[in-house]
Amino acid sequence: MDTILTEEKKRRAPGAGVKADDGVSPVQRKQVSLDSETEKVLTAVGAGNLSLGIREAARRLREAGDTRPFSAARHSKRSR
Repeated sequence: MDTILTEEKKRRAPGAGVKADDGVSPVQRKQVSLDSETEKVLTAVGAGNLSLGIREAARRLREAGDTRPFSAARHSKRSR
């Protein structure tokens, strides 16, 4: 008599185990809050991949030497 398997096969989260496009490893899942314009910009920078866009934007900021902490005074001087 054949044994019937009743347990469902375990599945990974979407994208789990897939190497990042930029070769970064290991990566950790984080939760962030973004406005829609920021999401659009970062997704464009990442060629459709939000996580890649965030990492690439951080690399560009580091290369430009602009990694100072947030400043309300500097933020208020921005032009829109």
